[in-house]
Amino acid sequence: MNGKKEFRHRVVTFLTREELEFMDKLNKDAMFSTGKHISRAQVLQDLAELLSRTDMDAKSLKNDADLEQRMMEAIARMSEQFSDKKE
Repeated sequence: MNGKKEFRHRVVTFLTREELEFMDKLNKDAMFSTGKHISRAQVLQDLAELLSRTDMDAKSLKNDADLEQRMMEAIARMSEQFSDKKE
């Protein structure tokens, strides 16, 4: 943060019932195992932060499926790098 105040911006999104249930399950799992609350906003914020650490770009995307594929590839690369560092 370098001593500067970090500004946050509000983002409004629409999620399916299944997506909301998944994020609520993450919160319940955390609450029952550690007592720590994880908000839906925190899940989305951490996901954005994680993706920003990859070399993913959005050039030449044609549709949502392309974006999803690009995200999965970026996360897979990051996972491989993380696994290599643990060994």
